[in-house]
Amino acid sequence: MDRQIQELKTKGFSGKMKIKTERRCGCRGADGKQLGKRCPRLKRKDHGRWTYRIQVPEDLRPLVGRGEIRGSGYPTEEDARADAEKEVVKIRSGRQHVGQLTVGQYLNTWLAGKRRLRPTSRGGYESNIRLYLCPMLGELPLKGLRKSHIDQMIARLEVEGSAPVKGGNGAMRKSRSLAPKTILEIFATLRAALNDAVVERLIDWNPALGVEMPEQDEEEVEPWEPEEVGRFLDEAADDRLAALYELIAIHGVRRGEACGLVDTDVDAEASRLTICRQIVESQGRLGVWPPKTKSGKRPLDIDPMMLGSIMARQLERDAERDAVGPAWNNGTLPNQRGELVQLTGLIFTRLDGRHLSPAYVTSHMQVIARRVGLCCQLVRPAKRGAKTLTVGKRYRAPEGVWTVYRDREPCGQVTVIGCTRRRGSGAVLHLAEALPIDLEIGMELGKKLLSRKRLHDLRHGSASIQIAEGVDITLVSKRLGHASPAITGRLYAHLLRSAGREVAQTAANAVPRRVVRPARPHPGHNDQRP
Repeated sequence: MDRQIQELKTKGFSGKMKIKTERRCGCRGADGKQLGKRCPRLKRKDHGRWTYRIQVPEDLRPLVGRGEIRGSGYPTEEDARADAEKEVVKIRSGRQHVGQLTVGQYLNTWLAGKRRLRPTSRGGYESNIRLYLCPMLGELPLKGLRKSHIDQMIARLEVEGSAPVKGGNGAMRKSRSLAPKTILEIFATLRAALNDAVVERLIDWNPALGVEMPEQDEEEVEPWEPEEVGRFLDEAADDRLAALYELIAIHGVRRGEACGLVDTDVDAEASRLTICRQIVESQGRLGVWPPKTKSGKRPLDIDPMMLGSIMARQLERDAERDAVGPAWNNGTLPNQRGELVQLTGLIFTRLDGRHLSPAYVTSHMQVIARRVGLCCQLVRPAKRGAKTLTVGKRYRAPEGVWTVYRDREPCGQVTVIGCTRRRGSGAVLHLAEALPIDLEIGMELGKKLLSRKRLHDLRHGSASIQIAEGVDITLVSKRLGHASPAITGRLYAHLLRSAGREVAQTAANAVPRRVVRPARPHPGHNDQRP
């Protein structure tokens, strides 16, 4: 089809498009059928509306997509003919006539044609179209979509969210309002699709332009402090994936990039890695893809300790491979084109040699992080005044003073003076004093437990450490594989505030002044002057 259209544009159109106009009305005769142009009242100038019809020649139909174009509802013949002539101009300029193509039909066709989308991006687009855009805008004709329709959709999403949908058991799930960030993602999908519709000359302009989005507060990244990162890595030191978590926490590698690392990516002499692939997961399916952005494919200098950790992991991997024998296989995964790729030389694998799932890397990180500083967890509630606690597995010797945590927040202290083992891994702890408060199942005993963070927050932590140590934001951006330093600056703007104050003072100190004014006290400073 595309080749036929291009030939028509190149050779010129031999067919002529004739415009036919007539006046019609909606009156009905005795048989109940519309009279159309046969109505006797059409002799009156104030009765009926003008229509036009354009018969499309055979050689233009591959471009137009239909044999006839119609329009109706015009007050005068001149208005009808003027609109018809505009359609003729559009067709001859290479624009397809979209007729009654709806927004929903176009969005589904548009998504099917986006062959270069990453799995995660495709999954997000598909969800936005299926859950929000099609239910709210899908029945509108693409040509009739206006900014006001999109404004109304945004307002509905803010108040009521998506339309009620059936759950897996057939019951209707209630709709809920959406966060501003989610609404922005839905709108971004629609805007991108309409931009392509303009490029394809399906519509003249993008009605999404100028739509005002809900205000949203940028969430500040709050990763662990360097001391907390160190405690986490110490806890993970004996784990098979210790070097993987070290790569993420110290050097900011994405989890998929770490999962896809192979032997040939390691340059031991230069102490450098080459990030050139990642294992990604989307809608329950895994694939091996290039990095997230073009700048994501990058060389990454690493410190000697990190290099030693990777080489130790390679030796451990070789021993595991020898133990498994010929059955050792990294597995196959589809690439971005859907072609199966045989994986070889992976550094981080399962015990049987298969590639890692990014979801497992995330869940396993939570298991390790939970153990940091943890002594044990209550498996039975304890009432105020009790002098024993029934707990599960103990990660540390229980005798001593422990902080009691509820949802990782400290809420008291207990002193354990003895421990009696129970069946399995459980135990009864004997307290020096009666409990001052009631304790619930799931509450924890520990010292300096880590707050709950995502695996991706380890990557954020790497960025914050580099910025805090004065590394230039451009270099941080390159090491993280961001598309531009602007993205890095936006994500970590709050971390640059202290550096900004230092720059301000440095600039002021560099200029010699004859008159030096005393510095004003900081807001909140207790000024003792009379």
